[in-house]
Amino acid sequence: MIFSVVDRMRPWIAWSSALLALAVIVFFSSNALPRAASVRPTEFVIHADRPTGAISPYIYGMAQPSPQHFAQLRLKLWRWGGNPASRYNWEKGNCWNAAADWEFRNGNYDNRAPADRLPSGVADKAIAAGKAAGSDVLVTIPTLGWVARDDNNSTASVGVPPAGGPPLAPGSEAIAGYDPAENRKLVSQRSLPRKGAPLSDPPNLTDDVVYQDEWVHHLTIRFGKARTGGVRFYAMDNEPDLWSVTHRDMRPVRQGYDGLLKQFLEYADAVKDVDPGAQVTGPVSWGWTGYLYSPLDQGADNYATAADRKAHDGLPFLAWFLREVAAHDRRTGRRTLDILDVHFYPQSNGVYKGASDNKTDALRLRSTRALWDPSYTDESWIATQVELLPRLRKWIAMYYPGTGIGLTEWNWGADNTLNGGIAVAEVLGILGRERIDLACYWTAPTMGSPGFRAWQMYRNADGNGHGFGDVSVPVEGGDLDGAVCFASIDGRTGYPILMILNKSPRSGSMASLSIMGKPGLNSAERFQYSGADLKSIVRLPNITIKDGKAVVEVPPYSMTLLRCR
Repeated sequence: MIFSVVDRMRPWIAWSSALLALAVIVFFSSNALPRAASVRPTEFVIHADRPTGAISPYIYGMAQPSPQHFAQLRLKLWRWGGNPASRYNWEKGNCWNAAADWEFRNGNYDNRAPADRLPSGVADKAIAAGKAAGSDVLVTIPTLGWVARDDNNSTASVGVPPAGGPPLAPGSEAIAGYDPAENRKLVSQRSLPRKGAPLSDPPNLTDDVVYQDEWVHHLTIRFGKARTGGVRFYAMDNEPDLWSVTHRDMRPVRQGYDGLLKQFLEYADAVKDVDPGAQVTGPVSWGWTGYLYSPLDQGADNYATAADRKAHDGLPFLAWFLREVAAHDRRTGRRTLDILDVHFYPQSNGVYKGASDNKTDALRLRSTRALWDPSYTDESWIATQVELLPRLRKWIAMYYPGTGIGLTEWNWGADNTLNGGIAVAEVLGILGRERIDLACYWTAPTMGSPGFRAWQMYRNADGNGHGFGDVSVPVEGGDLDGAVCFASIDGRTGYPILMILNKSPRSGSMASLSIMGKPGLNSAERFQYSGADLKSIVRLPNITIKDGKAVVEVPPYSMTLLRCR
């Protein structure tokens, strides 16, 4: 936020005597940093005696992390997913189709070794590497019905329509002007949820059909069952509410409520039959319209009529989905949906796309409020309150209590800038405070970038594996456009750990801390990342805590981790 000279001076006038006293304390406790042009007073009350719940280690997940990401960020989850995963041919080991991301072409993404061409070859190698690094995996099970026939980049769908649409007739898989039958033969093999016969490993490679329950069977043989260290999580495909866009060469028909539910249950039941202890996630919705409607609801009037939703009791799609899965699970006597799985990207112009200017940078940091704040109106075409995580929690409480929440794709853009890094740090803090069950960044920040350092502040700020805590505690105070604080308890020591983010690019913050319920604290280790040194996290002198009180100055655009002791 940009201030005039008068605006900058007004806080100094109002708070002059308080700041003078604070300055004396700060000077003698060696907590001071070089002053910003403007410093705002901020008060935080940390209720360390009122824990709200464990912070799941699985919120620290990524897609496509490198070995260095695993090692330096202590990742607990990684995701085998994305658009090509919908068409991974596990029997041939190294075959995908890039769909609309790249001309609907098959390919192997440079996985050409003989071992890669074995059944589940590339997947097995990746899962083994993740497990060796101490990370669990979220495997995407293709439910689209068609997977890549080969890894030849010249094999591509032809005559693909510019967009999907409603079916030609009820039950038809064709749309006006396009029938996918020929392209399915050209580039794909049939993929089914069940073999309907004894499962074998290795699979039969001559029947021209790929069975997904047989893949789960293979993974249990290779890595064990979920409860004994095998694959812990299975996602039922990726963004099926966008198939008529992304995979329109295979699935051009916009699906309705019933079709989305049917395919989820068919594949989720198949997975659970093979590995009952695995946790299944779904429906892996792309975003805002997918939460509220089916693709069929788009119609010709951009969801204005929403006939499919009206035909399903007028419920938002995810609410209806939860209700119907719960009813199915009561009938069968077991849970098929463990995690309600959605994706979310900020929709405001330029934010996720990585634009970086004063206006977009400020919008990027405001837009993180869409994850939690009921008073925040999303500043995009959504133009209403998203309140994503409380909204999902409310639907779960109403329609399928006990279901977890997963945000398995998220990214706020510009993570190569300090502004984008602070957005990453704030989202990680929100995910912990809101106590969701798992989350995965898309895809992985560049090593050494501000986005990477944000992750490092939470996971390995000191280089010895110490970062944020694992139990969330509430915080009062702060400034939504300035300094905010996330607080936790270290489950091993019982000591508070704080993350203070200053989102103002020009004003520093003099943060007064009151830590409740933890007598005997006398100091806090201090780690900081800011524009003063974009190459590394800096260890600064400890701050002094006396009678639960401390003062720390945080510079503009910065992240400060305090580990109390």
